[in-house]
Amino acid sequence: MHETEGPTNMRRKVLHSEILCPYLALSYLFLLLNTSVYVRYHHYNDALPTLFSIAVYLSYSFLYLLPVILVLFVINIFLSLSSVSGFLSKINIDPSWLLYIPAVLLIWILQVMIYADGYIFRFYSFHVNGFVWNLVLTPGGIESMGGDMATFASFGAIAFGFFILQLALLVLLWFFEPIRRFCLGLFNRRFVALSSSALLLLMALQSVVYGVANLHAYTPIMNVTDDFPLYVPLTFNRLARSAGMEPEKKAGFRFNRKTTRICYPLAPIQENAQHHKYNIVWLVGESLRADMMNQEVMPETWAFSRKAVRFENHYGSSNGTRQSLFSMFYGLYGNYWFSFLKEGRGPVIMDVLLRQGYQINLFSSARFSYPEFNKTVFAQVPETLYHDVSELPPGLGWQHDRENVKRMLDFIEKRQKGRPFMTFMFFESPHARYYFPPESAIRKPYLDVFNYATVDLQRDVGLIKNRYINSCHHLDSQYGRVLRYLKEHDLLDSTIVILTGDHGEEFLEKGHWGHNSSFVEEQTRTPLVLWVPGMPPRQVDRMTSHVDIPATLLPLLGVTTPAEFYSQGLDLLGPQGKKFTLMVDWNALAYVDEKNKVTFGYSGIAMNRKATTKDDVVIEDQEDFYATHRPVFLQIMKELVRFSK
Repeated sequence: MHETEGPTNMRRKVLHSEILCPYLALSYLFLLLNTSVYVRYHHYNDALPTLFSIAVYLSYSFLYLLPVILVLFVINIFLSLSSVSGFLSKINIDPSWLLYIPAVLLIWILQVMIYADGYIFRFYSFHVNGFVWNLVLTPGGIESMGGDMATFASFGAIAFGFFILQLALLVLLWFFEPIRRFCLGLFNRRFVALSSSALLLLMALQSVVYGVANLHAYTPIMNVTDDFPLYVPLTFNRLARSAGMEPEKKAGFRFNRKTTRICYPLAPIQENAQHHKYNIVWLVGESLRADMMNQEVMPETWAFSRKAVRFENHYGSSNGTRQSLFSMFYGLYGNYWFSFLKEGRGPVIMDVLLRQGYQINLFSSARFSYPEFNKTVFAQVPETLYHDVSELPPGLGWQHDRENVKRMLDFIEKRQKGRPFMTFMFFESPHARYYFPPESAIRKPYLDVFNYATVDLQRDVGLIKNRYINSCHHLDSQYGRVLRYLKEHDLLDSTIVILTGDHGEEFLEKGHWGHNSSFVEEQTRTPLVLWVPGMPPRQVDRMTSHVDIPATLLPLLGVTTPAEFYSQGLDLLGPQGKKFTLMVDWNALAYVDEKNKVTFGYSGIAMNRKATTKDDVVIEDQEDFYATHRPVFLQIMKELVRFSK
């Protein structure tokens, strides 16, 4: 019995090495193909950043695989215990499969995770982060992206394809001896051990290079690391100071994204009881960028804007919906979002409307739970007054918009006539995948089938933009329905109308598609049209922002408390505006004035970005820019915590 067990156990050990070594080596090569997305879309100007990027690419691809190798090593030790092997033989289970099955599953999961992160990076230039997890975990998040069953099926097929790949590698190595022997000739245990050692050495080398680059503030090296997920920077600042060497200062500042407990408003809100109680109709189009406001794409809104106050240099307060609508209602910069969400504190403007007895109905073709407007912007409004996509039959964004406009007009029609009303609607037509009916197609050809998993941006971006333009044309028709109703029912003489978008949308003009990835003009500029009864029409060319809206509306609602006690914006209808504004997303903060723009990271050593002109052209003398703007940046640091305890 002992004579037969010895060779069998030895054979199993040989098979482990014969199969696992080439299996892991081949998996690493396929993983390199998967992670190549992190180097394919970066433009390197010098040799050193290029070589550093290759070193990070090779070593970090191995680092991503290393936890799987360690798990398999532990399992192998466990299986080598004679008591375990004896137990498994009694129940007729080959111990080898208890090693190979985890190998296939773990590497498959790794490949899918890298593919998903690389997909996000390729489209949006950021990795899986808090925003993405919020998107996945918050009710309505995935739905808001506009994916259909064909898209989900495509991604499912890709994930299944990775599983088949990993399983096929194992099957080939297990059952086909010529293939196994060929691979063993290339990837024997000695080769794998030497290669692993070389990659670990390369890992250490690139870490040292980064540490030296950080010591000398060499940003071309530091910026490369933003391309790789989970990059861990090594710094020598403390060691350098102990040796009497002062590290070079990095250009820029670092701001804290999350505030502490809020103090809002800073003073009690006082109201003049004799003010005129205007109705309010507040319409916001998802991803409506500024240049869509023209006579061809949005003729009805364009015509209305000629009779109202229109703002030609207007910014959303973010490149995403969450912080932009936050600033639009609170009058605060978006860094406060997290604290207000935590405390469930609504904005002053909704306090005032409720206190004054306004009839309120809120409509959205998305969900009020994503982003969490039910816990922030409309936190104090009873949920019975919310009407979102969850109440509508299945359909596309343009269909939901049409149905919600009908419901909004029904609310206005059936309201109690002696009381003022406020209604808000968030439109989804211009949200990717850009929805419109055939009659709204003013730009042809357009991408007929928009599948996230199979679309080629470089090839299809013109057709995709045509879809977007058509969807904006449909949005205009829905804005027009509301405006015509107000005119036909003589409500424009008593109603404030706000027409705007949350943020813009880019179509590779600056290297990105969509939004949430950059603070370029295409992603942050949006139209704003403000109708105030009795206000003469005019065009405002100075820079304005969503953060200015509450400071404009609240005085019209009788609030006499100065805006500085509840807002960081200024009255849009006043003679002067702010000289700059701030925009915020999950990862960064952008300062923009009439000439310049600069982005700061909240955290992370390599998060500082280059300063540019307002039109996103890189400024050559970065040091001089930061030196001349230091006073205003210090002012911003104070402003970001002004409403915190």
